Amino acid sequence: MNRERAETFLRLLAEAEFREPARPPLPAPPGRLPRVMMSVALTRAAWALTAAGALDPETAQAVLADTDLALAARHRPEPPEAGMISSAGPGRAAGSASPGRAGGPIGAGRLARATFPARTGWRTPRADVSAPLAPAAPQGGPDRYVPIGRLVRFHDETISAEFGLMSYAHTASGARLIAAWHARDPLSSGRRGPPPVDAFTVTDDRGNRYALLFDTKGRPEPTCDLSLRPDPPSGIRWLDITAPGEQAVRVDLDRLADFPAPEVSDTDFSAGEHLLNRIAERLLTLAPEFPAQLATMAPVSLTSLTAGLGVAIAALEAAEVLSPLSPVPGRLATLCASLGVRDHGITAAPAPDLPEPWLSMLSHYHRRKPDTAPAGDGFAAVAAALPELDGIRLVLLGLHNCDGDTWMNALTLGSWVDRPVNHGPLEATFPLSIWVRDSTGRWHVARSTGWHREPGETSFTMRLTPPLTRSCTWIEVRATGPSAEVRATVPLCWAYP
Repeated sequence: MNRERAETFLRLLAEAEFREPARPPLPAPPGRLPRVMMSVALTRAAWALTAAGALDPETAQAVLADTDLALAARHRPEPPEAGMISSAGPGRAAGSASPGRAGGPIGAGRLARATFPARTGWRTPRADVSAPLAPAAPQGGPDRYVPIGRLVRFHDETISAEFGLMSYAHTASGARLIAAWHARDPLSSGRRGPPPVDAFTVTDDRGNRYALLFDTKGRPEPTCDLSLRPDPPSGIRWLDITAPGEQAVRVDLDRLADFPAPEVSDTDFSAGEHLLNRIAERLLTLAPEFPAQLATMAPVSLTSLTAGLGVAIAALEAAEVLSPLSPVPGRLATLCASLGVRDHGITAAPAPDLPEPWLSMLSHYHRRKPDTAPAGDGFAAVAAALPELDGIRLVLLGLHNCDGDTWMNALTLGSWVDRPVNHGPLEATFPLSIWVRDSTGRWHVARSTGWHREPGETSFTMRLTPPLTRSCTWIEVRATGPSAEVRATVPLCWAYP
């Protein structure tokens, strides 16, 4: 990695902006300066260098901000004639913005640097627990993850609901049941809000009672956390969950996850190759949004992701995080051609050999028919803690099918949780590459969404593309980082609503 060459490449690219003919400014409201956009190539190169760790965000931000100011200066309005008084007031040019106010001469296209906001979903009121409360869990104890696979139903005059309990997780942030839920009005076909879980009764093997707290944590609607309040002891063996008017459902917390130990192996990917592989995965997840184009091999419009890729690859090579002999740019060019994506700017010759997961997804898209039946609704109990990978501990906490999509719930712990977020064409997504191979041999790529950060951990959901069918009896999860790869085979035991 050569940070000096990375910065030099970006500054030379910025200087080239001024040697090109001046682009017309964007329309501006009255009283504001016109705005000039930087080229996609410059912003994409800055993002790629920071995402690969070859350039610190502060330096990239400074280069882009200076370029923004210089481009805006090209279109600065002429000062009023001598003796004329500007309507903007003395000492200020007409149409200029006040210092520090939005809409000034700074153009768009900066490298955004922010952290994910903690997004919390709807919560039910905390219930009053009349029975003896459970003692607080000991601090600093080992985390606990248990697969469940039980269904809890609730019915009354206005709502019919069910919770598919997928797993139980107890970490420093507390204990919760990860569930897929459905709630409907028996008198109509529409969905209703979540059932009143504060009316449920929860008792452990020691006679302690708990309240349930419903929280989506920003994830897709069918998924929720049912947090236990107060925090239970670490050694409880089971929980009895009783909905009003229903029989108690016993949740066995002594159940062990039955799957082979995960395998860890080294990878020979550079930071640049890892970044390009993640861009390829993003292309494969976007492809289903254009079924008509895929069926006819018509061009697909994915310029928000592919524009400036050629310059980004050149920047990675200049920073020495991508070898000029790497086969990945050629594979990415072949993938773009297979998906009908144009104007990507990749100059590498298309490579004839694509990775097996890419070929599996391409063959799925090209043989897809419009009337293909969607995957049936259901959920599977999963609880698998993977070894630490590049400062990240990934925990899988159940998966479920809903409305033709497959979602996998996960939790991350480790030093990555507190890192600043690098926004860009990958939407500031998870830094690991996640693939899933099912028992039929087909591959699925995981796209992370629905992030919720808490102290020391992050909950999120991954959408699998294409979705899993309920005939799958096991999956192999492959998590890959720049330095290593983890493979874990997890059995699936489906339950249906």
